[in-house]
This record gives sequence, structure tokens and C-alpha cells, in this order.
Amino acid sequence: MDKATLYTLRWSAMQIARLSADPKVDALALSQIEILSQLLEEAVPEEFSPPEPVRPNLQPEAQVTEKKRYPLDERKLWYPEAVVRTDLRRPAKGAYPKGYPQGAIVHFTAGQYQKGLEDATAAIASSPYFFCCIGTDGKLVQANPLNQWGYHAGESAWSIEGVRRNGVSNFLVGIEITNPGRLVLHQGKYYTYWDTDFKQPIDAKKVRIIAENRDNILAGAYLPYTQAQETALIEFLLWAKANHPSVFNFDYVLGHDEAAGPKGIGRWRKNDPGGALSMTMTEFRQLLKDTFHQRYG
Repeated sequence: MDKATLYTLRWSAMQIARLSADPKVDALALSQIEILSQLLEEAVPEEFSPPEPVRPNLQPEAQVTEKKRYPLDERKLWYPEAVVRTDLRRPAKGAYPKGYPQGAIVHFTAGQYQKGLEDATAAIASSPYFFCCIGTDGKLVQANPLNQWGYHAGESAWSIEGVRRNGVSNFLVGIEITNPGRLVLHQGKYYTYWDTDFKQPIDAKKVRIIAENRDNILAGAYLPYTQAQETALIEFLLWAKANHPSVFNFDYVLGHDEAAGPKGIGRWRKNDPGGALSMTMTEFRQLLKDTFHQRYG
């Protein structure tokens, strides 16, 4: 069935939903709108989107360190270990075509990073693009439920289920990690890109040097993610898979430098996570698969 026909059918269902006073007819029309939107690979029009699920007021006191085994296929929309505040949400662009992300994009914020949860919360509050963010203390802040998507990948491309997607934000959730980004070398010392007066060099012992391009990683100097950040990232992604295993796919856990880099769009538009992550994204995907198999069988 071509897209013109699908749009016509969805428009008809929308008209029925607007005009009908019968709850049963309304429910049937809304179901048809959802199905047709999925076939069109578009979000349900805002007028007919379901209300946001109940927002829990979750504020865990400690970062995620325990390796938990969650029940399979619960299909929750809020990560149980996330910091979720009732006053922090971002405007969503729509709902994921399958009602849940099919994978994730690993980012760094290229911003302030030293104050743990405070910086993660501030990164979300100050940006229209961040829905999930992990601070240096390992706390993950979640601003929106996992059926909603917002722009985070920008110009990007990847093959998802055999179809090349130009723009992956509405398929893959963005996981931001507080980190200064690729560092600037000046007179033998390393600085954040915003330290234009070169007044606060970063301790060279903490810097990870990538001598040459490797897989997704652009050569250069990076401040590594903290161990707490990597643990939190891994635990979130393992939960995301267990929570909805038929939709979330580790093969679509990508670096921003993949989808918005040579592998995706043919050039380096973005370089995160690059060397901030302790391994390449290819290695990271394998780690997720192996760990999931060990934990869930």
C-alpha cells in the first residue's frame, strides 16, 4: 500500500475520532490512527497522542552499581534507577513508531561535567534535545517517558531493519553523558574547547590519547567517562533490552560518531563518544550482548 493511501486512511480515521460521540468508535478510530502512523513510520499526530504516563517522582540516593536482573518484557516507560522529577520535562517531537526506542545513541554533552547530578540535570534543563543524561557520579536523569522522542542526533543516517534512515532521532533514544568533549591541545597541555584563554589545563594523567582513527573513534585527546558513568550506561541499556526485548536491539546502540560520522553520513560531523568511552562502539555492542546473555540467558 502506498503512502498516499495510508495518509488518506489516517485522515479518515482522524475525522471519525473528531466527530464521533461513541466511545467505542473513538477507541477503534484511535487504534487505526496509531497503526497507520506506525506504517507511515511517523508519530501519532499530537491531537490524538495518548496522555503522558504517570510520572513517578524517583530520586535514587546513589548511583547505579548493583548488577540487577529485571523481569523480562515489562515494557515500562521510566527507568527504575533514574532520577525523575515532576518539574523536568522537554517538549517531545512525537512517539516512537514502535512505541519504544529500537536502540540508542551514545553522546557526550561537550559541557560542564564536574558536579555530578547537578550538571546532568542542568544539561537537560538548558537544552531542548536532552531526554536522558548521566552525570559523573553515575546518576541518570530521565526527563521524558520512553515512548516519546526528541531531536538529538541531528543530521545522521543508519540502516535500521534493512532500511536506510536519514535521521535517527525518532528511532533511537539519545543518552547524553556529561563530559567536556574532545580536548584542545595548546603548548603541550590539554584544555576544554571553551577555555579559550587556556587558564585551566586538564591533568595530563587523566587524558586519554587516541593516536590514530580507530573504528568509530576520531584521533585526538579525550577526558574518559568516569567508571560510574560507564556502569550506569551499561546498566541502563541492559534494562532497556530486558524491558522490551522484541523492540530494543543492541545492534542499534550506536555512537553519535557512527550515525553522524563516516559510517553514517560519510564524514565527521560529530565525534562523540570517541575516546571518552573506554572501547570502540563495535566492542561496546559485543559487551552488551555478552553481558545480557550472561545475566538473562
